[in-house]
Amino acid sequence: MVIQKSPQTANIQLLEQQKENIQPLSGGRSATKLTKALSSRPNSATSINYQEHRTKLEREREELEQKLLDSDELDDPLQVYIEYINWVHYNFPQGANADSGLVILLEKCTSKFRDVSHYKNDPRYLKIWLEYTNYSDSPRDIYVYLAKKEIGNQLALYYEEFARYLEAQKKYTDANQIYELGIQSNAFPLKRLQKSYENFKERLQLEMSSVSTTSDLVREALKVKRGSSVEPGAHVDHGPIAKKPRLEVFKDDDDQNQSVLHLIFGASLNDDIKLNSTKQRIKENTISATAWKGRVLKQKVPTPPNSSGGKIQVFRDFEPLAFQAKKSICYDEKGRAYTLIENPGKKSERVLVNMDLIYPDESQEFSMLELLAISRRSERQKQQKQTLINHPTVVDEDTRTITLALNNSSTIKSRDMDPTITMNGNLAHNELQGIYNELGYGYNFDDEDEKVQEPTVTNYDGYVTETINPPTTNANLIPTQVDSPQIDQVATPPTDREEEFDDRVLSSPFVEQPVANTQPVDPFDIGLQESFLDNLSIPMSTYSGYYDKSTTKVDRIRKFREITNKNQTINRGSSSAIIDYCGQELYCLLHELGQGGYGFVYLIEAGSTGKLKALKIETPSSRWEFYILHQVHRRLIGEAGYKQRYFIRAEALYYFQDESFLILDYCSQSTLLDVVNNYKNKGSSLEECLVIFFTVELLKALEALHSVGILHGDLKADNCMVRFEPINESDWSERYDRSGKFGWSHKSITLIDFGRAVDMTLFSSGTRFVSSFKADEQDCPQMNEGTPWSYEADYYGLATIIHTLLFGSYIKIKKDGSKIKLHANFKRYWQHELWQDLFELLLNPYSSAEVNHAPRTESLATIREHFENWLESNSKMKYLKGLIKMVEGELNSINRARVN
Repeated sequence: MVIQKSPQTANIQLLEQQKENIQPLSGGRSATKLTKALSSRPNSATSINYQEHRTKLEREREELEQKLLDSDELDDPLQVYIEYINWVHYNFPQGANADSGLVILLEKCTSKFRDVSHYKNDPRYLKIWLEYTNYSDSPRDIYVYLAKKEIGNQLALYYEEFARYLEAQKKYTDANQIYELGIQSNAFPLKRLQKSYENFKERLQLEMSSVSTTSDLVREALKVKRGSSVEPGAHVDHGPIAKKPRLEVFKDDDDQNQSVLHLIFGASLNDDIKLNSTKQRIKENTISATAWKGRVLKQKVPTPPNSSGGKIQVFRDFEPLAFQAKKSICYDEKGRAYTLIENPGKKSERVLVNMDLIYPDESQEFSMLELLAISRRSERQKQQKQTLINHPTVVDEDTRTITLALNNSSTIKSRDMDPTITMNGNLAHNELQGIYNELGYGYNFDDEDEKVQEPTVTNYDGYVTETINPPTTNANLIPTQVDSPQIDQVATPPTDREEEFDDRVLSSPFVEQPVANTQPVDPFDIGLQESFLDNLSIPMSTYSGYYDKSTTKVDRIRKFREITNKNQTINRGSSSAIIDYCGQELYCLLHELGQGGYGFVYLIEAGSTGKLKALKIETPSSRWEFYILHQVHRRLIGEAGYKQRYFIRAEALYYFQDESFLILDYCSQSTLLDVVNNYKNKGSSLEECLVIFFTVELLKALEALHSVGILHGDLKADNCMVRFEPINESDWSERYDRSGKFGWSHKSITLIDFGRAVDMTLFSSGTRFVSSFKADEQDCPQMNEGTPWSYEADYYGLATIIHTLLFGSYIKIKKDGSKIKLHANFKRYWQHELWQDLFELLLNPYSSAEVNHAPRTESLATIREHFENWLESNSKMKYLKGLIKMVEGELNSINRARVN
């Protein structure tokens, strides 16, 4: 679009004639441009070729409309709207009318970007909103709407204009609050806002002083108007003069009398406010234009003279009854309860139901099915207690074997002993399902009494909790809830309890504890995992950051693969790199970080904050890793703060029908495998001191993970990220400190990729696993041989990581009888005793005769302490701090090259 050059001189006479048709702008108008625009109007004295000018405007408008349609692919689509609006201002100086279409254009622009965080504090976008308020019938609603949508909340212009409007409406208190709100929000530019506030207070002081001088006169005038005497000492006639009572005028309790801050921040029914177009807001107050052709005007129909003679009968409520119906519970000759309802003056009613059971109090109501479920449950509990009393069974706890159905999916969820109305349906359903399943699945009647484990009776029987028994030295740990059901299995109780689970993971989401299973289970079975997630006692829908979009398909992996790979960075302004379907946040795809068997990991940038995140896309979609990470961090609440930092944090999961988008914190300093390769590129290997440091951190992380009942299942060097946080040189000591003091808590590692993790609390103690996927040399020997495993997977995985750090190559093992040993030999100057003890435990955690395969947490902690003793004695001499600084600098430079 090319706009012809404006005339060099302005026609002042023409501007004077048309001044009422010129809409003023906040930034003023050009007199020469106004002269040219007004010269083309049909009624002007210098109108020439008006029809050609109109055709030209229509052609230019079509070009601008086409640019709007193509603006979605631009880096700054708002600029296209701004050019269009400026074009309207220039060619239609009269402002908003049918020809200009200005109001419709402003509405289109404001609604287009109101949920785009990138423009919420863009002064250009805010100015468009402010211009739109000039054509609104309720500007205050628009200002409140902007505040709720956080549009312009960091700009001084918003608070100045809002306060100026309130001041014009004589809402001085509200205007003062808006100024203070802007200053508290540090709106930019703050200095100008403070100056505007001072000017407002000066105007307000002048206004108040002028009002006070005339207030007495106004008050006296109101006395006369309302029937009061003008002078206090005036004579008053005390005669019995009947005064006509005033008519109380009804007033709506609308929002106009509420303060602005209450409308913005108050808990109102209109929190989810929607700002419709002007046409929609006034549709009930205007009549749409219609054609006159064929219309017939309605004539007034004369009414009969006597039609209005009758008086309107005023409706009256019946007098309230002075008595209430009397209800009593009675019993017939067969002992069945019924409710007798007696109404004086009426026939008594007999309801064949005990109403006290249906309505135990005003806040509760039970259905017939729920009453049946409660009755059956109470009856079974009494029978069980009586059976245990009359038939005590003596069983050797070390040899007892109990069998339950492996595929029994009818496990009863946790129940609330004092249910609310919303929980009654689940209570009845689960109770009845348990009754039917007991009849449907074959009982082993010889073991029936042993299967039922009577729960402890407390005031909280219905709640499923994970009881945390803290050490005696710390009584501030927070108990948390277990969100996952367990599966009934078959097992022989262990005979060796040398190293049991930590007490925090012994509690079950069931009232009746399941027992262990001698038959191995595949923990990676998708159906089994989904059944766990679908039957959580606390649904995943309540998890922070979980968004269930399972009815929507996105099909993005294929498109992302077309535009990116590990060696290519996407243009940040490309529309194909924008991710705008994950909540209200916008993300920009940068490049690929890695890939696996089920999906890809990308580096993304949050539009609102500019922070880098990692995006893991999987197909088919999966909720498992998000669940595991949520459980890890929740179960570590109340522990030492450093423990949660060992594990990657999931910010959100968008669970689509075909793909899942897992947004994670971005670890910028690469993996331990990258550290090893960086050394190898220089022709060297990691110093033993540095390997010991990483070994200690890995052991701490694994101990914390196993203590909360989670098994990683895929430990390897490229699933372990380096976490070297910046710290002042003076705050970081040369000597290593095992407690993390003196700056050492800033140097550690972070475990990632929990897609193959196992929640051990979902299974009974002693459960063993098998896997159906193809194992490799980094998986434990049990996986490769197809034999049952549990914690061996993590111990062998930790051994592979430490072997890679120490030897600079992947692990190779050999068998010496029943023992597994390393194929490589330790160098003579290494700490042989430390390494031998560690690898012996990691490669052979259990003997062949052991039945119990509990985690070796205590043994690992003992070995870790030996490594820590060596570090504290030798870290300064071995210059550990300098080695870490060197690695940190190299990794940071690699990350800068990757991001830029």
